[in-house]
Amino acid sequence: MNGRANRGNCCRKLPIKRNARRLAVLTGLVLLCSIMLRVSAACAADEHALVLPSPAAAAERAYLGISSETFSLAGIQADIVIVELFTLYCALCAREAPAVAELFDLAQKQSTPQRRIRMLAIGTGSSPEDAARFQQQHRVPFPVVPDQKANFARAFKMAVTPGFIAFRRQPDGSMTILHTRSGVLGPAERFLETVLKAAAANP
Repeated sequence: MNGRANRGNCCRKLPIKRNARRLAVLTGLVLLCSIMLRVSAACAADEHALVLPSPAAAAERAYLGISSETFSLAGIQADIVIVELFTLYCALCAREAPAVAELFDLAQKQSTPQRRIRMLAIGTGSSPEDAARFQQQHRVPFPVVPDQKANFARAFKMAVTPGFIAFRRQPDGSMTILHTRSGVLGPAERFLETVLKAAAANP
């Protein structure tokens, strides 16, 4: 009789233990998600803090509004920043150079003191010599800087060159992505129009 009673007590306690385990697992998952969200937010902030070497030419540093030997994306004095990612031996990057130069001309015309637009080319995995050679060969009319470890491309998950990312500066100084494109730029006017529409929709 006592044995049956003990077995009955054990059976009644099992759901409580099972629920306790479930609660512990759920609590652990909530904590893990909270930690991952904090890490993700930190990584997002770090993306815009990636350090790049400043252009050698004083005029190019003035165009970006920087004066130190290195700079970050958030350090560029502009409301909209359009970044081109390239590699020296990328045939498509070479082929797209005229379209990118046209985009620069259009951006210059649309840029005002109230809405400054700047462009920057980043050499993914490129040495300073490679970046300078690319700029000279393709007559890139805006600043070109190297990123030897390809940190920028990895941070923004841009695996294809050429790649294009348009950023907008927020009132708090942070940078948000307006538009991305990999491969062929397409009509420069349409690309810029897409960027400006996205900026207007996200003031």
